[in-house]
Amino acid sequence: MKRRIYIFWSILIAVALIRLVFSLNVKPPDIGSCLKSNVNGTGIVSEEPTRTNTGQILVVQVERMSVGESKGLTGCPNDIQIRMKTKLYPVYSYGTMVDFSGKINQPFNFKSGSGRSFDFKGYLAKDDIYYEIKSAVVSVHDIESMASFSISNISDSVTSFLYKLKLGFVANLNRTLGEPHSALAAGLVVGEKSALGKDLLDDFRTVGLIHIVVLSGFNITIVADALRRMLSFLPRVWGIIIGGIGIALFGILVGGGATVIRSCFMAGVALSADLIRRDYNVVRALAFAALLMLIQSPMILLHDPSFQLSFLATLGLILLASPIEKRLTRIPEKFGLRGIVASTFATQIFVSPYILYMMGKLSIIGVVVNILVLPLIPATMLAVFVTGALGFVSFSLSQIAGWATHLLLAYELFMVEHFARIPFAAVNVPQFSFWFVVAFYVIFFVVFYGWRSFRKSPFHNSPPPPPSSN
Repeated sequence: MKRRIYIFWSILIAVALIRLVFSLNVKPPDIGSCLKSNVNGTGIVSEEPTRTNTGQILVVQVERMSVGESKGLTGCPNDIQIRMKTKLYPVYSYGTMVDFSGKINQPFNFKSGSGRSFDFKGYLAKDDIYYEIKSAVVSVHDIESMASFSISNISDSVTSFLYKLKLGFVANLNRTLGEPHSALAAGLVVGEKSALGKDLLDDFRTVGLIHIVVLSGFNITIVADALRRMLSFLPRVWGIIIGGIGIALFGILVGGGATVIRSCFMAGVALSADLIRRDYNVVRALAFAALLMLIQSPMILLHDPSFQLSFLATLGLILLASPIEKRLTRIPEKFGLRGIVASTFATQIFVSPYILYMMGKLSIIGVVVNILVLPLIPATMLAVFVTGALGFVSFSLSQIAGWATHLLLAYELFMVEHFARIPFAAVNVPQFSFWFVVAFYVIFFVVFYGWRSFRKSPFHNSPPPPPSSN
């Protein structure tokens, strides 16, 4: 039996590694004379557009493209995706057919304010995007062609519906909560951090809370574990079913994109961690889920912070939440408060080294602010979810739920803005090698499993020797 298990895991790991190795050798498609030239083309918006303070970012699946004004010129490939930035208005949506023009180039990596390099080319390449137009002129394609255009398959139709649902949800929050509370609400639940503005985002970085407004495994894992604990009074099967439905609805409401699906998949593993039979190894389940994702999209291992944070947050929750909870005896168990605090600490411990490596800012008062704010995040996200969802039913009902939501958001904004004004609230950490991050996790696992093995050993459990007769 063990031999079959070893063979199964060996095959799974080998396939993932082979997929990763072959993906490393993938080169951008050759676009010939189009590169570094002004092009004209037509295509379909293939991802949900991102809105910033200065414009919209579109990913367009090209249907036809040519150099200069002549649309009959051949030599420009059609089957590519281009990332382009354009004006804020008119607002485009997933599935819209557009005409575009601008100078096409390959993206380049850039450095943050702390001097850290970000592999922007790799980040885009994981989604098969190798070219961009920085100042694109975009317009809706002519009405006659649009009338004959329809979304090609059921998957695209569902995706289009989900994105429209998400836009409606954010609009409900804006109408009910107002700024900046609605911006924080959208950041918490759907990852719309750009709506917060640069100054407020800097405050979140200063107090070490930027991770809560980036939709990732951290947010969804915390919500999943909070759901699990809130439903602990139900029979095990019902708790799993209702919790799973809750996570699925959350994923649907926030757009159901690839990032959300991966995070919800990881969170689903964490949700079932304590509600399953004893012979179930949840660490193996997490590894199985991660390997399946890598086989499907291998480059997320190297270039997708959402996947990386999802994996680390879920693993931290599995390994550390219960041991930490046993030591928080002074925190009451009522409403699952002790468990939520333990889950928060567990995920924080596990994701902090990697976040510090990426962000380069060490928050001196971050621990205090996290203790004051993070235990309320699950309740806040639930309140935001209810407020936005009720907006589809009745504005009055949404306002009633919005009172409690507004109070929670106001408290969190106050804490962030207040502590961010404290002198020396954060210091910039010099860039350090990724191998230090690797070393942290290696040392952690050696100590963690070494200590656990020692506690199970006969030396630890053996009774003390009898006193000497002398």
